[in-house]
Amino acid sequence: MTMTIGSYIANLRAEKGWSQRKLSEKSKISYADISRIESGKRKNPTPATLRALAESLDIEYRDLMKAAGYLEEAHEKDEFYELVFKDGDGNVVDVKCGVKEMFRRDKDWANVAYRISKELEDSDREILKDMALSFLKNKKKK
Repeated sequence: MTMTIGSYIANLRAEKGWSQRKLSEKSKISYADISRIESGKRKNPTPATLRALAESLDIEYRDLMKAAGYLEEAHEKDEFYELVFKDGDGNVVDVKCGVKEMFRRDKDWANVAYRISKELEDSDREILKDMALSFLKNKKKK
């Protein structure tokens, strides 16, 4: 029998010796929501809820996303998933949060990046991508 997301979270919480109330305090998720998730009454917690729980339980966000059914093994083999949903270190990232952060940090750059993805030929995008990756690689060395 497959473990539900609720029982998975309950087990992680129990391993820490925490009550549902303590997890609620640490994660800033209401006690009622913790209870509903663990009991199975809330079968699909939002990614934002899972992120807060992962951070408070000190586990990988990706692991909770998989346990909740948001990420499946078949998707990890799909090229699109690899390119869009993993960072340079192979870690799963929250694309929506990344785009929002990019926009907040520099609206003009976000607009240019979007236009590059839509308006340039594949060969031109490849050149820019190679240049950007080279820049990042050199920057990381410093």
